[in-house]
Amino acid sequence: MTSSCSKNDDNQDSKFQGTWTGTYTGAQDNGSWTANIDTNGKVTGTTSSTVYNNSLQLNGNISSSGEFIATAGSASNGAEFNGQMTTTSVTGTWSNTTAGINGTWSGNKQ
Repeated sequence: MTSSCSKNDDNQDSKFQGTWTGTYTGAQDNGSWTANIDTNGKVTGTTSSTVYNNSLQLNGNISSSGEFIATAGSASNGAEFNGQMTTTSVTGTWSNTTAGINGTWSGNKQ
């Protein structure tokens, strides 16, 4: 008999699963974001910049302890969103090292 574990097993309880929305702010950029989190902690969504008038895809993962790590756009020119979730809210920081801009973000489960 064999048994295996995977990273996805960490989120069996799916306490973060659902639709999340919020805003991000910074000196050079701000806007809104929306994300769907599946039962395995996979994040898919979009960010919408009011400064640059564009939208970027948001992709990442949530750990079972609520650590949020996602990239808006591509790894080479996008923004990294890092944060900590509870079952109803999330807060964190974002940065785009290529453009030299950063700020904070927050949101809530819908």
